[in-house]
Amino acid sequence: MNSRNHHRICAFIDLDGTMYHGSTKVEGADRLIATLQELQVPYLFVTNNSSRTPEDVAKLLQGFGIPANPQDVLTSAQAAASYIQMKHSDKLVFMVGEQGLQQALTEAGIRWTDDVNEVWEQSIGVVVQGIDHQFSYAKLEAASCAIRKGAVSILTNPDVMLPSDRGFSPGAGTIGAAVQAASGVEPIIIGKPSELIMKVALERMQCEAADAIVVGDNMMTDMLAGVNAGCRTALVFTGLTTPSNLDEYKERSGVIPDVICHDMEEMRQWFIDAVNKQ
Repeated sequence: MNSRNHHRICAFIDLDGTMYHGSTKVEGADRLIATLQELQVPYLFVTNNSSRTPEDVAKLLQGFGIPANPQDVLTSAQAAASYIQMKHSDKLVFMVGEQGLQQALTEAGIRWTDDVNEVWEQSIGVVVQGIDHQFSYAKLEAASCAIRKGAVSILTNPDVMLPSDRGFSPGAGTIGAAVQAASGVEPIIIGKPSELIMKVALERMQCEAADAIVVGDNMMTDMLAGVNAGCRTALVFTGLTTPSNLDEYKERSGVIPDVICHDMEEMRQWFIDAVNKQ
């Protein structure tokens, strides 16, 4: 990777709980991104959300006044498709998920079906599962039986709960737990805290792990992903992790973030100082 960044720093920024909560923007998220652009710090939004396409995510961010293009976004669905393309490109994939995962698989040139009946008629080589609001017993049965017959089990992301306007809703990891229980097989996890999604992110940004900082609100996914990939970590108290549960999450994750900020303004100042020190 010869194309060095202008600055020896690049940022991988979480979305849910860091840039927004459901349909509410996190205070100062837009100013942070505007500052990164001014400082010429390359950044990528890295999200465990597998239901939205990069186009959907960019549109959502623009609606909050946060500048974003589809190429500024890496989803766990894209990272999963990239992994399948690399390791299992010749196999038929049974897809449990939504439009974001469908589009990612199609764009990666992967043969896939979401038809439960086809699972019984064809040889399924991979089961890939993300969030699926239409998840059913029939899908659970088809996915777990295919895995028991030898299909590779891949989970886009392990989040068991998602911040939503209703509080917290079940995430892809909750469905993944059901598939794992029914199949007896632990899935390959692509999204944070796995280093697999971070490898795709580093490659896309042509950035060395030592130069990267992962910004997020979740110790169990964002911060752990950063550590697993050899990146620095910056925790911000805008979502799941708060000053009152920080010690508990430090213990559970085994991670001590390199930077801890109470809000986006503090995070913005940290980047300004970090770039000025270079």
